[in-house]
Amino acid sequence: MQTQFRLAVGLLAIILVGAIGVYAGWWSLHWRVGPYFTHHWFSIIGAAYVLAFIPVYAYMKRRTSVNRGTLLKVHVFANLLAVGLVSIHFAHQMARPAEFAPALGTGLAAFILIALIVAAGFMLRFGLASAQRESWRLIHVGLGLSLYVVVIIHALINFGLL
Repeated sequence: MQTQFRLAVGLLAIILVGAIGVYAGWWSLHWRVGPYFTHHWFSIIGAAYVLAFIPVYAYMKRRTSVNRGTLLKVHVFANLLAVGLVSIHFAHQMARPAEFAPALGTGLAAFILIALIVAAGFMLRFGLASAQRESWRLIHVGLGLSLYVVVIIHALINFGLL
């Protein structure tokens, strides 16, 4: 598990450097691919993955005989990759000039929820506060459910459907 912890922390460091790089303008992902910019596609892919996989994960860990250790690894690392994609989009939005700044409504709320979910997930997965495990589980699941509501509203607003 030490190796997994190191890999997860390393992945978080890569995400942080990637987001800082986008925010600081070290590189740009602002080119159009079809109807959206690249950073929008990153967030769409990351959010869609999380929204689709979490119910599958919850079902599989309770109702199938799949190896739960492998399933947990996929849950942790694939979701961290999805968080990385969303983080790049968020950093790009925050780097916009003041006159073109985004409204800080549901996007900011979603990003704060994601950060808290990752923190609670680390507490659970790596036993960083094992005495309060059930509390961290409740927080992790509750924040995840809240994220569903916020991301769906965010998407509906930004796709012009709400």
